[in-house]
Amino acid sequence: MYTADEMRFMSRAVEIARQCRDEHPDRPSPCVGAVLVRDGEISAEAHRGQFGPGDHAEYCLLEKILPGQDLSGTTLYTTLEPCTSRNPPKVPCAMRIVERGIRDVVIGIYDPDPRVNRKGWAELRDAGVRLRDFPEDLRRQIASDNELFLAKYTRRTTMSGSDVCFDYTKNNGRFFVGEGDQVVETRWSGAGHDSIHALDHEHHVALARYAEFFEEVHDPGALDFSSYSCHARKGEIVVFRNGRGDYALVKIASVLAGPNYRDDRTALAFDFEVRSRDSVT
Repeated sequence: MYTADEMRFMSRAVEIARQCRDEHPDRPSPCVGAVLVRDGEISAEAHRGQFGPGDHAEYCLLEKILPGQDLSGTTLYTTLEPCTSRNPPKVPCAMRIVERGIRDVVIGIYDPDPRVNRKGWAELRDAGVRLRDFPEDLRRQIASDNELFLAKYTRRTTMSGSDVCFDYTKNNGRFFVGEGDQVVETRWSGAGHDSIHALDHEHHVALARYAEFFEEVHDPGALDFSSYSCHARKGEIVVFRNGRGDYALVKIASVLAGPNYRDDRTALAFDFEVRSRDSVT
């Protein structure tokens, strides 16, 4: 399926990605490496943050190392799906790739952020770029090197937080919050354009009806946990619990329900607060 040279180019992209350094101690960034090949030879290579914190690998390669060059007919090997949105005046990497005439793109792993996932692939496909994937063994290496970044979309290892965003159709709808022994599993499934089902068949869930702020929930245990599911809308607070007696208060920030509701993403965003059993009075 892959030639020896292609395997060498992909392996080199994985190696380069390991040169990345953490940009935000509390917000892991992906390790990304990119290699551009013309006529069977490497023309340039770059990694995320090579010229400045937050600089995407493709930006470093195309705009810092090869600015203005005609790249028609070249092949790009990148360990992470190219982005499709950036805050102006920045230009998304997928757009740069198309504008520079790159013919083939080989992608390591897809971005787990539901605001990005597979959009880069689709934008390149629609522009006529030929697309392939890294082989499984290299994908596993990339995933291992990006363990902390990927975990952002399955867990948050703090006792409180905001701006959590993940695709509730993946990982069986599960997202974990809390730290140490005080971890609470939350689980979700789709319900509507601005609502979602919260689920827990073992410990059950509760809806803090009419509460607008976490401070208004004095004792989560006083709520009704008689059901294994509840239907929550944007702005409402759902309470999960674990076997230790710890609680997770989750306030729904937004729900994206996919193409049936005029958006092509399925995502849940929320704020949360974990209360240990010892703190509940």
